[in-house]
Amino acid sequence: MKENFKDEKDIIETTEVKKVSDDQLSELIKIGKKQLFYQKVATSCIAGMLVVLIIAVAVMIPRVSTTLTHINTVATKAETSLENVNTMATSVSNSAGNFDKLLNDNSEKLTSSIKSISEIDFEGLNKAITDLQSAVGPLAKLFGKSN
Repeated sequence: MKENFKDEKDIIETTEVKKVSDDQLSELIKIGKKQLFYQKVATSCIAGMLVVLIIAVAVMIPRVSTTLTHINTVATKAETSLENVNTMATSVSNSAGNFDKLLNDNSEKLTSSIKSISEIDFEGLNKAITDLQSAVGPLAKLFGKSN
């Protein structure tokens, strides 16, 4: 009989363990379902963000391409303008050099011309013009023309 009691005790313990195990399994299933739900929510959010990112990239790529094309065009024009400025600066430098050369070549002639002009007797010239007018005036009246 002791042996029978032992078997009954084992059966009771096994049943209790089975009850505990069923409760634990039920709890684990509930927890698993909650985790699955939250994983689905997280996956949906990530998928939504991915869709938004794809749309944003699809919208931005043509704009970025257009902007880069404009930047390239402006850079090319700026490069051409800089080349023109360099050519113009070289031309101005050459012109200044030619002007200096012209001044140096003609400085003696200019100096002598200025000296000659400064030596003109303007008072004597004015007196000679006045005398000429006095002499020509009566001749003009004689021929019928007056001042």
